[in-house]
Amino acid sequence: MNRKWLRYIVLVVAVIVFLYSAYQLYSIYSEYHKGDEEYESIAEEVVEIEEPSEEEETKEVQFRVDFEKLMAINRETVAWIRFEEPSKISYPVVQAVDNDKYLKTTFEHKTNSAGALFVDAFNNGKFNDLNTFIYGHNMKNGSMFGQLRKYKSKDFCKDYPYFYIYTPDGKELTYQVFAVCTVEDTAESYRKTYEDEADYEKYLKHIQEIAHYDTGVKVTAASQIVSLSTCTNVTDTQRLLVHGVKIGERTVGE
Repeated sequence: MNRKWLRYIVLVVAVIVFLYSAYQLYSIYSEYHKGDEEYESIAEEVVEIEEPSEEEETKEVQFRVDFEKLMAINRETVAWIRFEEPSKISYPVVQAVDNDKYLKTTFEHKTNSAGALFVDAFNNGKFNDLNTFIYGHNMKNGSMFGQLRKYKSKDFCKDYPYFYIYTPDGKELTYQVFAVCTVEDTAESYRKTYEDEADYEKYLKHIQEIAHYDTGVKVTAASQIVSLSTCTNVTDTQRLLVHGVKIGERTVGE
Protein backbone atom coordinates (compact mmCIF):
# COMPACT_ATOMS: atom_id res chain seq x y z
CA MET A 1 0.00 0.00 0.00
CA ASN A 2 1.53 3.32 -1.02
CA ARG A 3 1.65 6.40 1.16
CA LYS A 4 -1.10 8.16 -0.78
CA TRP A 5 -3.64 5.48 0.10
CA LEU A 6 -2.42 5.37 3.68
CA ARG A 7 -2.97 9.11 4.08
CA TYR A 8 -6.41 8.75 2.52
CA ILE A 9 -7.41 6.00 4.96
CA VAL A 10 -6.12 8.02 7.94
CA LEU A 11 -8.11 11.05 6.73
CA VAL A 12 -11.32 9.03 6.34
CA VAL A 13 -10.93 7.52 9.81
CA ALA A 14 -10.29 10.98 11.29
CA VAL A 15 -13.42 12.38 9.60
CA ILE A 16 -15.53 9.47 10.89
CA VAL A 17 -14.24 9.96 14.45
CA PHE A 18 -14.92 13.71 14.23
CA LEU A 19 -18.47 13.22 12.94
CA TYR A 20 -19.21 10.61 15.62
CA SER A 21 -17.87 12.88 18.36
CA ALA A 22 -19.86 15.82 17.01
CA TYR A 23 -23.01 13.68 16.98
CA GLN A 24 -22.37 12.59 20.56
CA LEU A 25 -21.93 16.20 21.70
CA TYR A 26 -25.08 17.24 19.85
CA SER A 27 -27.05 14.44 21.50
CA ILE A 28 -25.80 15.38 24.96
CA TYR A 29 -26.55 19.08 24.67
CA SER A 30 -29.86 18.41 22.94
CA GLU A 31 -30.85 16.30 25.94
CA TYR A 32 -29.72 19.05 28.32
CA HIS A 33 -31.80 21.56 26.37
CA LYS A 34 -34.91 19.37 26.48
CA GLY A 35 -34.50 18.92 30.23
CA ASP A 36 -34.11 22.66 30.80
CA GLU A 37 -37.12 23.42 28.62
CA GLU A 38 -39.29 21.00 30.59
CA TYR A 39 -38.45 22.45 33.98
CA GLU A 40 -38.64 26.06 32.78
CA SER A 41 -42.09 25.34 31.35
CA ILE A 42 -43.23 23.78 34.63
CA ALA A 43 -41.99 26.78 36.62
CA GLU A 44 -43.82 29.20 34.30
CA GLU A 45 -46.99 27.20 34.78
CA VAL A 46 -47.03 26.71 38.55
CA VAL A 47 -44.86 29.41 40.17
CA GLU A 48 -46.14 32.87 41.07
CA ILE A 49 -43.76 35.51 42.40
CA GLU A 50 -45.32 38.58 43.98
CA GLU A 51 -42.98 41.52 44.43
CA PRO A 52 -43.83 44.04 47.21
CA SER A 53 -45.00 47.45 46.04
CA GLU A 54 -43.08 50.66 46.79
CA GLU A 55 -45.41 51.24 49.74
CA GLU A 56 -44.61 47.74 51.03
CA GLU A 57 -40.82 47.88 50.99
CA THR A 58 -40.55 46.08 54.31
CA LYS A 59 -42.54 43.09 53.04
CA GLU A 60 -40.85 39.99 51.63
CA VAL A 61 -41.24 38.63 48.12
CA GLN A 62 -44.08 36.11 48.05
CA PHE A 63 -43.19 32.87 46.27
CA ARG A 64 -46.18 30.60 45.63
CA VAL A 65 -46.42 27.18 44.05
CA ASP A 66 -49.61 25.75 42.56
CA PHE A 67 -49.33 22.21 43.90
CA GLU A 68 -52.70 21.25 42.42
CA LYS A 69 -51.22 21.71 38.93
CA LEU A 70 -48.02 19.91 39.94
CA MET A 71 -49.98 16.96 41.30
CA ALA A 72 -51.94 16.77 38.05
CA ILE A 73 -48.64 16.25 36.24
CA ASN A 74 -46.99 13.99 38.80
CA ARG A 75 -48.77 12.49 41.81
CA GLU A 76 -45.43 11.79 43.50
CA THR A 77 -44.78 15.50 44.10
CA VAL A 78 -43.74 16.23 47.69
CA ALA A 79 -42.23 19.73 47.52
CA TRP A 80 -40.62 22.56 45.62
CA ILE A 81 -37.07 23.66 46.47
CA ARG A 82 -35.74 27.16 45.81
CA PHE A 83 -32.49 29.06 46.31
CA GLU A 84 -32.26 32.82 45.96
CA GLU A 85 -28.76 32.07 44.67
CA PRO A 86 -27.97 29.94 42.79
CA SER A 87 -31.35 30.97 41.37
CA LYS A 88 -31.09 28.11 38.86
CA ILE A 89 -32.04 25.77 41.69
CA SER A 90 -35.81 26.12 41.67
CA TYR A 91 -37.43 22.76 40.96
CA PRO A 92 -40.23 20.42 41.95
CA VAL A 93 -39.24 17.54 44.22
CA VAL A 94 -40.69 14.05 43.99
CA GLN A 95 -40.48 10.80 45.94
CA ALA A 96 -40.85 7.25 44.65
CA VAL A 97 -40.88 3.87 46.37
CA ASP A 98 -37.22 3.42 45.39
CA ASN A 99 -34.24 5.65 44.62
CA ASP A 100 -33.81 4.49 41.02
CA LYS A 101 -36.93 5.73 39.27
CA TYR A 102 -35.97 9.40 38.90
CA LEU A 103 -32.29 8.94 38.09
CA LYS A 104 -33.09 9.06 34.37
CA THR A 105 -36.76 10.05 34.46
CA THR A 106 -37.90 13.68 34.57
CA PHE A 107 -40.78 15.17 36.52
CA GLU A 108 -43.02 14.71 33.46
CA HIS A 109 -42.00 11.03 33.19
CA LYS A 110 -39.71 11.53 30.19
CA THR A 111 -36.44 9.66 29.73
CA ASN A 112 -33.63 12.18 30.19
CA SER A 113 -30.25 12.12 31.94
CA ALA A 114 -31.29 15.17 33.98
CA GLY A 115 -33.75 13.04 35.90
CA ALA A 116 -35.57 14.81 38.73
CA LEU A 117 -34.83 15.99 42.25
CA PHE A 118 -36.13 13.34 44.62
CA VAL A 119 -36.42 12.62 48.33
CA ASP A 120 -34.87 9.41 49.61
CA ALA A 121 -37.40 6.58 49.66
CA PHE A 122 -36.53 5.97 53.33
CA ASN A 123 -37.83 9.40 54.39
CA ASN A 124 -41.50 10.14 55.02
CA GLY A 125 -41.53 12.99 52.50
CA LYS A 126 -43.05 15.47 54.97
CA PHE A 127 -39.76 17.10 55.97
CA ASN A 128 -40.22 16.37 59.65
CA ASP A 129 -37.66 13.56 59.85
CA LEU A 130 -34.46 14.37 61.70
CA ASN A 131 -32.62 14.18 58.35
CA THR A 132 -34.31 14.30 54.94
CA PHE A 133 -32.13 13.54 51.91
CA ILE A 134 -32.78 15.09 48.50
CA TYR A 135 -30.81 13.81 45.51
CA GLY A 136 -30.11 15.49 42.18
CA HIS A 137 -27.66 15.19 39.32
CA ASN A 138 -24.66 17.47 38.90
CA MET A 139 -25.38 18.40 35.28
CA LYS A 140 -22.53 19.87 33.24
CA ASN A 141 -24.73 22.78 32.13
CA GLY A 142 -25.32 23.72 35.77
CA SER A 143 -28.92 22.52 35.92
CA MET A 144 -30.52 20.39 38.65
CA PHE A 145 -28.00 20.32 41.56
CA GLY A 146 -25.09 21.29 39.30
CA GLN A 147 -24.62 24.65 41.00
CA LEU A 148 -24.39 23.27 44.52
CA ARG A 149 -20.65 23.20 43.79
CA LYS A 150 -20.65 26.95 44.50
CA TYR A 151 -21.06 26.09 48.19
CA LYS A 152 -17.50 24.82 48.28
CA SER A 153 -16.69 28.51 48.65
CA LYS A 154 -17.06 29.81 52.19
CA ASP A 155 -17.63 33.34 50.87
CA PHE A 156 -20.49 32.17 48.65
CA CYS A 157 -22.10 30.34 51.56
CA LYS A 158 -21.75 33.45 53.72
CA ASP A 159 -23.53 35.55 51.08
CA TYR A 160 -26.27 33.00 50.33
CA PRO A 161 -26.75 30.76 53.38
CA TYR A 162 -30.46 30.01 52.95
CA PHE A 163 -32.69 27.81 50.84
CA TYR A 164 -36.44 27.23 50.96
CA ILE A 165 -38.72 24.23 50.67
CA TYR A 166 -42.41 24.64 49.87
CA THR A 167 -44.84 21.85 50.72
CA PRO A 168 -48.30 20.94 49.40
CA ASP A 169 -49.91 22.00 52.70
CA GLY A 170 -48.92 25.62 52.04
CA LYS A 171 -45.80 25.81 54.21
CA GLU A 172 -42.53 27.56 53.46
CA LEU A 173 -39.63 25.97 55.34
CA THR A 174 -36.41 27.97 55.65
CA TYR A 175 -33.05 26.22 55.95
CA GLN A 176 -29.60 27.59 56.67
CA VAL A 177 -26.54 25.80 55.33
CA PHE A 178 -24.44 24.58 58.26
CA ALA A 179 -22.01 22.16 56.58
CA VAL A 180 -20.67 21.40 53.10
CA CYS A 181 -18.80 18.13 52.66
CA THR A 182 -17.19 16.00 49.96
CA VAL A 183 -17.55 12.31 50.82
CA GLU A 184 -17.79 8.82 49.38
CA ASP A 185 -21.28 7.46 48.65
CA THR A 186 -20.85 4.92 51.47
CA ALA A 187 -19.80 7.54 54.03
CA GLU A 188 -21.18 7.96 57.54
CA SER A 189 -22.83 11.14 56.27
CA TYR A 190 -25.52 9.06 54.53
CA ARG A 191 -26.67 7.41 57.74
CA LYS A 192 -30.42 7.92 58.20
CA THR A 193 -31.17 6.27 61.56
CA TYR A 194 -29.90 7.24 65.01
CA GLU A 195 -30.15 5.29 68.23
CA ASP A 196 -30.95 8.27 70.44
CA GLU A 197 -30.34 12.01 70.84
CA ALA A 198 -26.71 11.46 71.76
CA ASP A 199 -26.15 9.39 68.62
CA TYR A 200 -27.80 12.06 66.47
CA GLU A 201 -25.65 14.76 68.05
CA LYS A 202 -22.59 12.61 67.33
CA TYR A 203 -23.69 12.38 63.69
CA LEU A 204 -24.14 16.17 63.43
CA LYS A 205 -20.75 16.76 65.02
CA HIS A 206 -19.13 14.37 62.55
CA ILE A 207 -20.63 16.28 59.61
CA GLN A 208 -19.28 19.57 60.91
CA GLU A 209 -15.84 18.08 61.60
CA ILE A 210 -15.41 16.89 57.97
CA ALA A 211 -16.92 20.03 56.41
CA HIS A 212 -14.90 22.16 54.00
CA TYR A 213 -15.19 25.10 56.41
CA ASP A 214 -16.83 26.22 59.65
CA THR A 215 -20.10 28.08 59.04
CA GLY A 216 -20.57 28.95 62.70
CA VAL A 217 -24.17 27.66 62.53
CA LYS A 218 -25.24 25.72 65.62
CA VAL A 219 -27.17 22.44 65.44
CA THR A 220 -28.51 20.32 68.29
CA ALA A 221 -30.38 17.08 68.93
CA ALA A 222 -33.59 19.04 68.35
CA SER A 223 -32.53 20.17 64.86
CA GLN A 224 -34.30 18.97 61.73
CA ILE A 225 -31.99 19.00 58.74
CA VAL A 226 -32.14 18.50 54.98
CA SER A 227 -29.13 17.01 53.18
CA LEU A 228 -28.77 17.86 49.48
CA SER A 229 -26.69 15.29 47.64
CA THR A 230 -25.10 15.34 44.19
CA CYS A 231 -22.13 13.74 42.46
CA THR A 232 -18.87 15.62 41.97
CA ASN A 233 -17.98 14.23 38.50
CA VAL A 234 -14.49 13.53 39.89
CA THR A 235 -15.05 9.81 40.57
CA ASP A 236 -18.14 7.63 40.28
CA THR A 237 -18.41 7.27 44.05
CA GLN A 238 -17.60 10.79 45.27
CA ARG A 239 -20.47 13.00 46.42
CA LEU A 240 -21.02 16.61 47.47
CA LEU A 241 -23.38 17.11 50.42
CA VAL A 242 -24.86 20.48 51.37
CA HIS A 243 -26.52 20.20 54.78
CA GLY A 244 -29.12 22.74 55.88
CA VAL A 245 -30.82 23.12 59.26
CA LYS A 246 -34.41 24.22 59.54
CA ILE A 247 -34.61 27.69 61.10
CA GLY A 248 -38.10 28.81 60.16
CA GLU A 249 -41.58 27.77 59.06
CA ARG A 250 -44.50 29.86 57.93
CA THR A 251 -47.68 29.60 55.94
CA VAL A 252 -47.25 31.15 52.50
CA GLY A 253 -49.14 34.43 52.27
CA GLU A 254 -49.05 35.23 55.97
